[in-house]
Amino acid sequence: MKIKLVLLGIFFLSSCTTFKINYPACVFPDHSPFPGGVINKIIKISSAEISNVKAEQKSVYLCQVDQDHWKVLVPISLSSEIKPIVILNKDKTLLKVPIFYKEYSESKITINNTDLVSPPAEYLPRIKKESELGKAALSVVSNSYHSALKMSLPLEGLKSSEFGVRRFINNEPRNRHTALDIAAVVGTKIMSPLSGKVLLVGNFYYRGKTVFLDHGGGMISTYSHLSEISVREGQLIKKNEVIGEVGQTGRVTGPHLHWQIALFSVPIDPELFLEQAF
Repeated sequence: MKIKLVLLGIFFLSSCTTFKINYPACVFPDHSPFPGGVINKIIKISSAEISNVKAEQKSVYLCQVDQDHWKVLVPISLSSEIKPIVILNKDKTLLKVPIFYKEYSESKITINNTDLVSPPAEYLPRIKKESELGKAALSVVSNSYHSALKMSLPLEGLKSSEFGVRRFINNEPRNRHTALDIAAVVGTKIMSPLSGKVLLVGNFYYRGKTVFLDHGGGMISTYSHLSEISVREGQLIKKNEVIGEVGQTGRVTGPHLHWQIALFSVPIDPELFLEQAF
């Protein structure tokens, strides 16, 4: 009889025990609510509803922090208007986040090879095809996610052009600079700042030799103007693994790495993701 009572007590205690779920740390870049930055906020929503969460009609990057709360990461386009961005669950407003103006510098460069500034007609089909390939790669959203998005610097070098700079080539206004340029000598090893999968490699008219890495969940990074590519498409890459070497292929004025990070096709400042300030 005593044995039965003891067993009954054990069953009762075990059935009332709440098992703790260990959620990931969700280490995202700091909240930086300006064009070229990211929104980093916590929303209250059930797991069943997360696929409904949108901002600016785009998907968002999510990481669960507890049973009812998720950390949300939203990219802010350089062309974004200075007005609040609304995060929605279908038609229900979850958050309305103010966006602030940020001043970016200007950069004036001279390129003597006029074919790289205004390409001859025979190169236009190639440029169009490469542009479509690049856009398709940047739009990939795979199912894997990183809960920790802090990155290492891809190489040691000098910052030669910041993200967001207003560019003038041969005194003509051009598109904003949507990457971080790091100058280094030709042959300097370039390492992946975060684990991922090689999505695309190629030798592009403007980008030169380039690697696209898929880090999952809509986050893509690119590495351009390389002299050598050390990886192949489909290859899984660990953090700090060599992916190529610095070069000056494509449209360049000197050897450097053109490092771009895009979330749901929106380029954002790579420096926001660095483990240590550059």
